[in-house]
Amino acid sequence: MPETAAAGIEATRDAAGNNLKSVEIPIGGGIILVPYKEANKIEAAAMGETVKNVTLPPDYTKDNYVGLIKQDGGFSDSRDADDATEFFQEGYSMPGDPSLTTAFTVAENNRHVRRIALGEPDANGVYMVDDIIQAEKWCAYQEEALKGGRVRRRAGVVQVINNEPVQSERGTVKGTALTAKWLPDPLYDGHRYQESIYDPTLPPKTTGKNN
Repeated sequence: MPETAAAGIEATRDAAGNNLKSVEIPIGGGIILVPYKEANKIEAAAMGETVKNVTLPPDYTKDNYVGLIKQDGGFSDSRDADDATEFFQEGYSMPGDPSLTTAFTVAENNRHVRRIALGEPDANGVYMVDDIIQAEKWCAYQEEALKGGRVRRRAGVVQVINNEPVQSERGTVKGTALTAKWLPDPLYDGHRYQESIYDPTLPPKTTGKNN
């Protein structure tokens, strides 16, 4: 059998075809946004399903993470699309052009989050605000850790298209709900993003003529 997902946790299905180890229970994660440029593309091989530690380009530093995310504001994926194309022959259609987004609520109001939302400050650290989202694109890398050791990884190009500050409530974390749209981009061969799920039960990939 090829060394694919079928050789990992998929091999532990019970007689009814069910597998508790395949259930996704998020236990944490994070997302990092860095300047859009070719040097910040993440190669697919760097985040393969058997790669334990992802090697990222130099710009992907701790200062470019959005920081803490609210407990009830974890990653929420969504799809919207244009109307499907229908044909004269019944039963045939083509899906409309999709829009894929990921929403999350950041708990921190750090300098990087303000940069994403408000742009650059002046020499005094003051922001001249015209909007709370910016038009620029970012290279993004996202991880979501799952119970049991698996990790969902995603890389691509995004634009933050919505910013909804959470209402202030005394004694609670305020937060800011951001929505990032995954853009089809030449850096990723026109795809919206690339995704893998690291599975620690899979044997590492090997190289050589006999593999």
